[in-house]
Amino acid sequence: MQIKKIEFLDEVDDVNNDNIDVGVVFEDNHSYTILVRTPQNLLQEMKEEKTNFVEPGAPTIIVKKLTYEIVAEAVEAYLKLDDDGYWLKLCQFGDNIDISVFNKLDSQQRKLDSFIYGKRFDHAFQRYLNFSLEDIAFFETMLFLTILTLIVYYFLKPESFEFFSNFVK
Repeated sequence: MQIKKIEFLDEVDDVNNDNIDVGVVFEDNHSYTILVRTPQNLLQEMKEEKTNFVEPGAPTIIVKKLTYEIVAEAVEAYLKLDDDGYWLKLCQFGDNIDISVFNKLDSQQRKLDSFIYGKRFDHAFQRYLNFSLEDIAFFETMLFLTILTLIVYYFLKPESFEFFSNFVK
């Protein structure tokens, strides 16, 4: 995906406190409309809504100031953070994703969690593992076959395992 043009679709009233729609046109003339906001605008919204958090809504790009240079830099970064433009696509389509997609991902993650950890689960540890269910099934099969091979080998050549019994003693 290559960007052809980035344009502001709304007038900017205050570069430090506003939100605008930004049009992103690609080389193939396909376009996205992305919401871009400033941190001050988020604070203003919380104050107006009398909340201590920003309520869920369309995924947005947050920039320090609403200048063309900063917005263009942010849009380019969102496009280039991933080869397929994942983050920019999330800003475009994030509020249109069917909940069943998330339910399926949640179900898969729960199966993986219970498969690996049972009822106990360490999220920080799992982030570094990133195993799929297929990987774990393959690993368990290989571990089983390795143990089975050692047991069979032990019965065929028990003298080969004397160092284990000497080590244990």
